[in-house]
Amino acid sequence: MSKFSKAIVLPAPWRGDRKIQSVSKWHCTGHAVRGDGAGACMQGESKLEMDHQAIQFATPDVADVIEQVRFYYGWDNEKEHTFDMLLTKTSGVRVACTVKPTARLASGKFVEHMQVVAWWVQKKKFASAVRLLTEADIDPITLHNANLNAAVRDKDPDAEAAVRAVACKLHGAISIKTLTDEVGLKDCGYRAILRMLSKRELQAVHHEQTTPQTLITWKGPQS
Repeated sequence: MSKFSKAIVLPAPWRGDRKIQSVSKWHCTGHAVRGDGAGACMQGESKLEMDHQAIQFATPDVADVIEQVRFYYGWDNEKEHTFDMLLTKTSGVRVACTVKPTARLASGKFVEHMQVVAWWVQKKKFASAVRLLTEADIDPITLHNANLNAAVRDKDPDAEAAVRAVACKLHGAISIKTLTDEVGLKDCGYRAILRMLSKRELQAVHHEQTTPQTLITWKGPQS
């Protein structure tokens, strides 16, 4: 337990409308805790879904993600589609997402189905947009860094303040390792730097997998 924790805090319960299916030989299922601090319980019916969840939680303008959200449509609400994710942006805009591997789209039938669903989403003002996400929408670098961010979500205010005191005086780029050494808190400082990268207080110079050699610059607290 962190020295900053007064007690163990459990993650928020799962919020979806539909429980994921049981494991079978045709697909995998996943459970994760995502979000800052204690986080929230999340489910997914494939690695592809779990990867997209990880990326959305690491996206700066995404304020909330709920998975397995039912949408009823048709003139008498007689039809149903379950969105794999419902995103709420920091602007308040909602985006309904369905995740499917490209192999499942070859016949074109599912795309036609989603075109109908998207029309009803607009008609009923359920969301501002509908997105169909596949493996082609996953950038391996973004996914790697999103998973790295998730591993260091526990806050350490003292370490972050120490990093901030050094980083705000930077002129130009510095490697994560060099900044860690200058802060002088070893692992605590390194993890604080990674958290501040995820919050965009620090920014990588290049789009690359984050390592101790990654060059970063100071941006400051983001509103």
